[in-house]
Amino acid sequence: RHRRHFYTLLPPPPPHSLLTLPVLQSCTPHQYGVAATMTVSPPIDPTVNVDPDKLTSKALPPVDTLFVWDFDWTIVNCNSDEYIPAKFLGDAATNQRLHQMMQTLGPTKWHECVSSLINSCMDESECSTQDISEAAASMPYLMDVRGSLEDVANDMKCGQAIISDGNDVFIDAFLKKNGVEHCFTHGIETNLGNWENVKNDDDTNTMKCGEKFSVVYQSSKYGGHSCNECPPNLCKSQVLLNIMNRIDHSFPDNNEAKRPRIVYVGDGSNDACPALHVLKEGDVLLARDGRKISNPNSKTGSQEDTKPDDLVGKSTGAFPILSTLKRAEAKRGLVPKCHVYDWNSGKELRSLIRNVLDET
Repeated sequence: RHRRHFYTLLPPPPPHSLLTLPVLQSCTPHQYGVAATMTVSPPIDPTVNVDPDKLTSKALPPVDTLFVWDFDWTIVNCNSDEYIPAKFLGDAATNQRLHQMMQTLGPTKWHECVSSLINSCMDESECSTQDISEAAASMPYLMDVRGSLEDVANDMKCGQAIISDGNDVFIDAFLKKNGVEHCFTHGIETNLGNWENVKNDDDTNTMKCGEKFSVVYQSSKYGGHSCNECPPNLCKSQVLLNIMNRIDHSFPDNNEAKRPRIVYVGDGSNDACPALHVLKEGDVLLARDGRKISNPNSKTGSQEDTKPDDLVGKSTGAFPILSTLKRAEAKRGLVPKCHVYDWNSGKELRSLIRNVLDET
């Protein structure tokens, strides 16, 4: 079934500046339903102090092939930012509150909205940080996606990394519970979740005492970015270039010929950015295509591939990466230089990855 996508060869795009301060106002890829007036916990400033150990840039081991994974709707078969609060507030309330807050705070404040929702869970459901972690650990995933991770991990010539617009609290809880954290030899780059113990001495403050959640932007470790295609908290091209630079520094002579081949696995519009600006000839993009399952927040743990019944009911939309690439070609003449293959089911992905491994 795998379709290979061919693009007209065009001159290379102009240099893509990624390492300056953010100057963009970009829209979030998330879309939500009907707004409702509800009380929400006030968002916490995303510039809180971060553990310095989370911002280290150590050299990474050399590999022949580097597999780079998105997380939401790729490693897990849901959106983690929606799944966890929905476990405590329900789907309808989660979607309504997200929509309301996005209208109030603006389209670039997704993670402030998610933080507020998690804090609403703590206040209204009286759940603990452990309850939040257990909900994250229970997220659904496709069995053959997990099998693909293990196939790559068993090949000594390959490394794996995650680049995600989620946060490390949710991602780490899932990886550890499901025993796959060892697969990611080249790191997990995402926004940083932060629990802070808040003591309220002001009777007029609506925030309750106790632990509060906030998210620190991933791009803060670089001083921001100026990519016009990505939200201010994360540019995946910037992150991938940093990972590649850290691999280069593993070699005493910094020989560019030793650049590993990149195999990038993703589904989202923000995954199109590195596909267009970082991946080169010989690299591979495995782009998820088709429709998302309905009611993903009702599922837990290991799942078989999508069945027709999974697509019945309220649609959660299509995976946008390929349509984003098509728009980039139509509007700006930008096309990927890499090979592009599509997948939807875990079996399709695992077959593609095994083909790549056979070539290494």
